[in-house]
This record gives sequence, C-alpha cells and structure tokens, in this order.
Amino acid sequence: MSLELSVINYESEFYPQVLDLRYKVLRLPLGLELTEDDIIEDRNQYIIIGQYESKVVACLMLKILDKDTVKFRQMAVDPIMQQSGIGTLLINYAENFCYLNEYSNVELNSRKSAKGFYLQLGYQPIGEHFTEVGIPHIKMMKVLPQK
Repeated sequence: MSLELSVINYESEFYPQVLDLRYKVLRLPLGLELTEDDIIEDRNQYIIIGQYESKVVACLMLKILDKDTVKFRQMAVDPIMQQSGIGTLLINYAENFCYLNEYSNVELNSRKSAKGFYLQLGYQPIGEHFTEVGIPHIKMMKVLPQK
C-alpha cells in the first residue's frame, strides 16, 4: 500500500475530505454532527493527512498550545483502513513534525477504547477518565526526544 503523508491547513483542497472523514469516523457513530464550533479552531492548526490513491483516509489535527507543547486532536482513520498500521504511521509522522519544529511535549485526549493504542506508542495517562462527547476519555502525554 502506498500511503502519502503530508501537512496541510484548512485552505487545502483536501480539507473538505478531512471534514468528511472526521464526521464519518468521530461524530456519526455517536449520533452527533460536526458543528462550526468543532471546526472553528482548524484555521489555527496544522493538519496531518494520509492519502491513498488521492483520497484522504486518515487525519490528525495539531493544535499548538505553547512554545513546547502540541495537542493532537480529532484523529480519524477510514474504517476500511483501520488495523492496517496507518494510525501508527500518522502519529509517528506527527511526532516527527513536532520534533523538527522543536516541540518537546505532546498531549491528547484519548477515547478510553483507544488508550491501549497510545500506550503502545509511549503515551502515559494523566489523571482520571472524564466524559467528552458523551464517551469516556483520558488525557495522555508524551515527552519527545530533544535535538
């Protein structure tokens, strides 16, 4: 499989596909819409995408919190492509982007069901489970290697 990873922003021609994927994977199964409030911050974030045959099949939003910390949010992989390693490739690519841009900390709010995935990638849970969009989540963090 030839997966092409890249960084885009909300002005990219691929951004509408990112919105469609986020809705399909993250909102529709919960009976929720992807609202303007959900996407308003996209203008100030980096977006990592994975494309297969020119179609966006994976995405991850990167929100800069401060000079050291990036928050990964809204990770989605097309259900047909899940369990293929794309999620790991996406996270590794995003971590490398952070490393190259001298960010040292990554945080994210993991769905409880995805906690094991992030643990395997070196993320550590912080605090207690909490409810977000009606389902259990846990905050997780990872310190990246320094240059």
